[in-house]
Amino acid sequence: MKSWGIAIFLMLCFVGVAQTDEKKMIVIVDAGHGGNDPGNLHQTVGLLDEKDLNLAMALKLGGYIDKFLGHKIEVIYTRTTDEFVSLEDRVQKANDLNAAYFISVHCNASDNKEIHGAETHIHLKESVTSSKLAHMIQDQFKNRAARASRGVKLKNDRLYNLYVLKETKMPAVLVETGFMTNAQEETYLNSDYGQDLLMSAVFRAFRDFVKQKHSIEMQTPNEEVADENEPVWKVQIMASTGPVALDNPDFLSVNAPVEELVIKNPNSAYNYKYYVGAYADKKEAKNKLKEIKDGVFKDAFLVKFE
Repeated sequence: MKSWGIAIFLMLCFVGVAQTDEKKMIVIVDAGHGGNDPGNLHQTVGLLDEKDLNLAMALKLGGYIDKFLGHKIEVIYTRTTDEFVSLEDRVQKANDLNAAYFISVHCNASDNKEIHGAETHIHLKESVTSSKLAHMIQDQFKNRAARASRGVKLKNDRLYNLYVLKETKMPAVLVETGFMTNAQEETYLNSDYGQDLLMSAVFRAFRDFVKQKHSIEMQTPNEEVADENEPVWKVQIMASTGPVALDNPDFLSVNAPVEELVIKNPNSAYNYKYYVGAYADKKEAKNKLKEIKDGVFKDAFLVKFE
């Protein structure tokens, strides 16, 4: 009997070690550009170049994953400082580590300063897993963060390859968070609340994706989960049947970035809605609402995004 007891004890110890040493899934979080490669340059004096915006947002995204999914997923960054890392080195790092997923964070630019919105790139439509994650990210941008969604973009849309999507051996997405050449969106990308909202949207999509595909649940205290799922309050200032230029003097008068949300529901009376702010604190949102109603937009009201 004594020998059986020792055997059971050793077996339990082995199981405990095996569970403790369980290998984590690796996700590569890639901050685009860096060092002597600034990416898109800032358009407004005092604001950041793309390389700095990418790094700030990538660190936020990695922080969310580590905080809420770190018991199952290990975050590895391609860079954590303002340094140049070649595309080849980024890809090789991901491939050598046999990473499960690759998420690259960027900011966009265009000769047309009116263009704005977020989009997510994959290599080809045949990249089924990448496509699913990309569509979930865009869904979060549109329906939770109330960003203008420019959809999921393929090689054929770009008319060129993106090296980090073509050469990585794992499902990979490249997120273009917004256009630095749009004055309102550049301000939004440089704001803490804008970066938080964008990266929490990417995180939620990734969280839901790994929950479905790998049965990975968040493991945090209940109050932290509750905080993460708090609604976001925005101030709706206008709805219209056609687009309104974001540099409209009335929009500029609110002294805050204005977001355009395109409504594709044929039963909707309005095709475009315009919002200001993104607040977890309803009291703070009400204060902004009062400020806005004291100005041009007397009929502004609060909208809750779950």
